[in-house]
Amino acid sequence: MSYLRDRLIQAVVTLYGIVTLSFFLQKSMPGGPIEFLEQDMYQNPGRYGLSTDPDPQVVMATIERMTKIPPEKPIHEAYVDYMVNVVFQFDFGYSIVVNAGVPVTELVLARAPWTVFLSTLGLIYGIVIGVSLGAVMAYYEGTKFDIGMTWAMILDRSIPYYIAAIFLLYVFAFQLNWFPTGGRVNADLEPGLHVAWIASVWYHATLPALSTIITGFGAGALGMRANSIRLIGSDYVRNARLRGLTNTQIVLTYIGRNAILPQWTSIIVGLGSLLGGSVILEMIYQYPGMGLLMYEAAIMRDFPLLMGVLVITSVLFILGTLLADFTYPLIDPRAEMKKSRE
Repeated sequence: MSYLRDRLIQAVVTLYGIVTLSFFLQKSMPGGPIEFLEQDMYQNPGRYGLSTDPDPQVVMATIERMTKIPPEKPIHEAYVDYMVNVVFQFDFGYSIVVNAGVPVTELVLARAPWTVFLSTLGLIYGIVIGVSLGAVMAYYEGTKFDIGMTWAMILDRSIPYYIAAIFLLYVFAFQLNWFPTGGRVNADLEPGLHVAWIASVWYHATLPALSTIITGFGAGALGMRANSIRLIGSDYVRNARLRGLTNTQIVLTYIGRNAILPQWTSIIVGLGSLLGGSVILEMIYQYPGMGLLMYEAAIMRDFPLLMGVLVITSVLFILGTLLADFTYPLIDPRAEMKKSRE
């Protein structure tokens, strides 16, 4: 129990540090949103609904409303106001360029489900393939199949996912025209839980998901192989053979189920890693998720939006880590016993 309490405290401290960093980046960085907005409001007042010659007090109030950072207050007071808005109200202000005037939280939450869907899709299929293949490789350890697949998995692990993404996009989208070159769903379809719309969502997600699946299951297969080899000589595996169980039953039920336990934490945390790495993938496929939103915010110097995506992505990653910590003792009671002894 004390272990889980310590992990929860660490998560809170980490999140606090991330939000604090986002404040000082916006407040202190040269050319940050405060300076940018102030100059732009005087040059293009109509964009912000201001008069031709805006009053400085009105400009400052507008900046505070959009960034949630009072530009005229001392830094410690501005910091308190910002933390209250972000932590207790989950209010990051408004987008200043990408979707000017739209709340940051609204923009991020509108795109978050798409990134979570794409990342989860790639993670689940990668796990299933990697775990199954790794268990089979371990069972046939030392055979030509095992040696050949081991080298293939090492090669697969060495290929960056963005290289695979570019290759798949070029071959299957631009050359063969089998898949779309961008987007997340056919814009002509009416959104809703009907067959045509759902099929279009899966159709557009196929290549981005394949990019992470193809380059992701190699590491999982090698890890699963190593864990499985340790278990093959166990008494319960020998008993299973003596009982006349098939190789498939032994590999998937007896070896696979126990060998996957040490990988549980990396599997859950891997989802957070995929969310963070979605920027390049969504840029390549022009898939409108959180990754592409973060890229657009960085390019257009939309700092409130950029910091909002950063904080929310960090929250998802921290929640994934906590989920792994809290659920691991449930699937492996030995971990709970070890933590209680510590």
